[in-house]
Amino acid sequence: MNHPVLANKNECTGCLACVSSCNKNALSSYIDEEGHLAVRCNTEKCILCHNCEKVCPVVSHYNYKGNFESKFYAAWNLDNNIRKRSASGGAFAAMALYVLEQGGYVFGAANVGICDIKHICIDNKKDLALLQGSKYTQSNAETSYLHAYKLLKGEKFVLFSGTGCQIAGLLSFLKHKVYSGRLITVDLICGGVPSKLLINKFFESEPYKIQKILSFRTKESGWKSAGFKYNMKTIDDNGYVHDYSNVKNFITDGFCSELTNRYSCYNCQYNGISRKVDFTIGDLWGDNLYESEHYNGISLVIAHNQQSVDLLDQMSKFLHVEITDKENAIKYNHRIVNGICKKGQLFERKKMSKLFRVLSSKTLKHIYANDVKVFSLWMIYKLLTKIRIKLL
Repeated sequence: MNHPVLANKNECTGCLACVSSCNKNALSSYIDEEGHLAVRCNTEKCILCHNCEKVCPVVSHYNYKGNFESKFYAAWNLDNNIRKRSASGGAFAAMALYVLEQGGYVFGAANVGICDIKHICIDNKKDLALLQGSKYTQSNAETSYLHAYKLLKGEKFVLFSGTGCQIAGLLSFLKHKVYSGRLITVDLICGGVPSKLLINKFFESEPYKIQKILSFRTKESGWKSAGFKYNMKTIDDNGYVHDYSNVKNFITDGFCSELTNRYSCYNCQYNGISRKVDFTIGDLWGDNLYESEHYNGISLVIAHNQQSVDLLDQMSKFLHVEITDKENAIKYNHRIVNGICKKGQLFERKKMSKLFRVLSSKTLKHIYANDVKVFSLWMIYKLLTKIRIKLL
């Protein structure tokens, strides 16, 4: 039988738009042996409509590239309390407030469990904090595409945020659908999607029972345009808060190592200066123009069409923006334009699932969380790894 052919392991982004496209629930998501979101097909339920193939951005070769000369802005939220809760300058929160004030709906990633990141929809300001802050694992967005479409079909105002591949999934899901609502899309400057094996190993190896990840990245010591240190916080079942400032750990340091990313992240197709998304947001790393604003954090906002440029004017009640140096922003945020990373070719990545099964937590932390001391054998290993990458 002519069953659908979905994106293979090397190309699948885990956006899960294909799952949302199936009216017969023949497709379902699961966490594979490498700790990444994957999709399986129940052939008994499949009616061979192949709609999933048409929606999948990879299989359908959805073109995410835009043709507008994108504008680069330094930006920060005008509400200091909201800005402090944000990972950078609070640009996303400002955009969300603009939509919520007009009776709209906002989709974004939230931690709905101990460390269970899912896309949710909010329609009031009191829930905005749920969507704020970085989450260093992939969000499950499978129910959000259809939910967003139903709202748009009902003439609602919707803001949808996510990684580039998730926005490509949404736009591909909507491409042949008719709706009269208003949509704003926001993607992130993405460093890749790390494996959930890191989270599982973190829970397993820490000497206390984790009740919740309170924050993947706080700004309690302020934001810096260079040398910013990630400081995750957790809370245990006795209510004690654990601060990981300057403490190597599987989650934040594992994310930074890029050694457990999805294979599609090593050849990302959803970057570039010009994109079909409305806005791209991230940190304004390398900034030297707004030093007085550094402590509270500064966002980089890239507007990818004229409507988006106009929207920034309309958001002026919530967000301060100034044109900034495009070349400098790209220099310190290479992921804006560069989706290639050679670490996917390393033995440590190819044999990741087996290594996580057989090696001790201590050894895994050396390899995947950069927990190495100067003048140690592991430091030599790290130096040799850098040489291997250059030779690839």
